[in-house]
Amino acid sequence: MVRSLAWLGLSFSLLACDRSAERPKEPLELETVDVGGGLDAELTTEFDERAKQVEIDLGGVLPSDFPSEMPVFSPSSVVDFGPGFVEIDSPVPAAEVRSALGTQIQRAGWTVDSIGEGGSLYSRGGIQVRVDVREAGTGARIRYDY
Repeated sequence: MVRSLAWLGLSFSLLACDRSAERPKEPLELETVDVGGGLDAELTTEFDERAKQVEIDLGGVLPSDFPSEMPVFSPSSVVDFGPGFVEIDSPVPAAEVRSALGTQIQRAGWTVDSIGEGGSLYSRGGIQVRVDVREAGTGARIRYDY
């Protein structure tokens, strides 16, 4: 009797586990609906001046009193600063930096007051800045005194 109860229990267990009747015989066909883009899908920041990213290749932060109108050569990194000066390093050779930076500064409206051993003195709107470009390894060290 114990055996027959065990077989009966096993049979019910197997029947309870059979779920083949619950499975659909054919795969369900789902309708595909194209919902289109969202309301902002075609928006662009192309003509938004405030959204334009400015490419600045400067590592570090310039001091807050640095003349904002003065061009800073890039690529470069701030290496030292203090009251009235900032020094930056660039991997570009000093001769190239000197030529390119001089042109950038003059295009920004600065006037060359003098050129000498200690660098070039530029002025604009009552502000004077001395820019000295020296060799530093294979690159350049640029010092701005303002």
